[in-house]
Amino acid sequence: MSEVYEKAAVSLILADFAVADQLGKLQMVGGGLQLIGRDHASGASAAFALVVSLTFPPELFNEQYAFEVVLEDTAGNPLELAESAAGPGTRVMRFGQTLQIEEPNFRGSGVPRRALPTRTHVVLYFNTGLPLPPGRVLVWRARIDGESKPDWVVSFFVPGPPPAPVLG
Repeated sequence: MSEVYEKAAVSLILADFAVADQLGKLQMVGGGLQLIGRDHASGASAAFALVVSLTFPPELFNEQYAFEVVLEDTAGNPLELAESAAGPGTRVMRFGQTLQIEEPNFRGSGVPRRALPTRTHVVLYFNTGLPLPPGRVLVWRARIDGESKPDWVVSFFVPGPPPAPVLG
């Protein structure tokens, strides 16, 4: 296990919309989603955002790490999306990137250097939704340097179509 993994604080939240600016501020609308609606005719979910907030102590400034989020089922297996969404290649929803822990720039504010941790927000906004399977609990899991902790997840449910009316 890497030192970055061991000392990182990670939280995930789902929202209707979110964006992070260059100053590190997070703007969110409808945060705390647990149900993501679905258009049953097209098979696509409603638009939503996944927000991953990462906090690192000053002793990790300038360290690099591998960051990823993966969409999984409740057993921890990567979820494969419907054929039409992914095109050629894998259909697993996984986003990965090598990132560096930057020292926050509070110059001119009176905050001493290395007094505060680094906070970073990674926002994935799915403006056209995803072809998520209905009637299931799904999980987004974050990983740092290939490792995850039990609380580095956010679970949500995708409702199935409403039951048909009973006639007669």
